[in-house]
Amino acid sequence: PALSLREVTVAFGGPPLLENASFVLDEGERVAVLGRNGAGKSTLLSLLDRTLPPDSGEVIHRSGLTVARLGQNIPTDLDGSIYDVAAGGLGDAGTLLARYHEASHQTAAGDEAALERMGRLHHELDARDAWQLGTRVETVLSHLGLDPDLPFRAASGGRRRQALLARALIREPDVLLLDEPTNHLDVDAIEWMENYLIERGSTLVFVTHDRAFLRRLATRVIDLDRGRLVDWAADYDTYLARKEAALENEEREWALFDKKLAKEEAWIRQGIKARR
Repeated sequence: PALSLREVTVAFGGPPLLENASFVLDEGERVAVLGRNGAGKSTLLSLLDRTLPPDSGEVIHRSGLTVARLGQNIPTDLDGSIYDVAAGGLGDAGTLLARYHEASHQTAAGDEAALERMGRLHHELDARDAWQLGTRVETVLSHLGLDPDLPFRAASGGRRRQALLARALIREPDVLLLDEPTNHLDVDAIEWMENYLIERGSTLVFVTHDRAFLRRLATRVIDLDRGRLVDWAADYDTYLARKEAALENEEREWALFDKKLAKEEAWIRQGIKARR
């Protein structure tokens, strides 16, 4: 497996969000995490990328595994343009691409020193064979409708989240963790992202309220409910059918329990003499 949870519990001092939960993610799976608001879905993603340690249990990553996550919160320590932030997920190669992008704009504005810098950066990018990464950055930013030269801090909250989504997609990690990735995207951008993830065989764990995205992407559904992690081992439509049947069965069991309880209450009220 790419990664797994083994008997993990997280409580934050209250009722457990996860209690003795186990989970295994295999390469190529696209797993949707369902559950009511506040059930702990975002917490689960934080456990999977090891930014949150569990109270007990283990989070196990395959050796050398790379993980990228789009969370709900926007980091406060990111500077530069949208291009800088998006390319930043590529490490040193991304830094070179961002510097080259900036120098190209300065050269177009007539800066002769920038032209010289472009030449040096061009040589370094050649040496790293990084031009295909530059194409990937431009492709993702274009399809998400982002202005690469817009300062990150000046962008709206929605645009900044889109830039962080671009950063995660561009990195192409072994495992991608996405928390509400379709927020602030138009239909064309969502359809492009669906195709992008499917065609690349991405290994994915995601949380979404977008049922169309869920239906198209999920190869497997897990349900987080009252601290329990239930694996339905099915796509979304099959999950809905099985879940409905399970709820109907639970309702019947509770009806039988209520009927038995009513009988025992009547028996208790007969009095000691009558019970004897």
